[in-house]
Amino acid sequence: MKALFKYLMIGLLLIVAALIVIPLLVLAGLFVWLKLTEEGDEESLELDQENV
Repeated sequence: MKALFKYLMIGLLLIVAALIVIPLLVLAGLFVWLKLTEEGDEESLELDQENV
């Protein structure tokens, strides 16, 4: 019975950890993507201003 309880607790902890880690990884990926695309947007805006 103690072994079953131990495995249930480990499984529960893994699920909670996954619920915390996965959204943080998604947010980090979105942040990096935003920073990478932001630099490209600034360069295109600079080129547009030079042409005007």
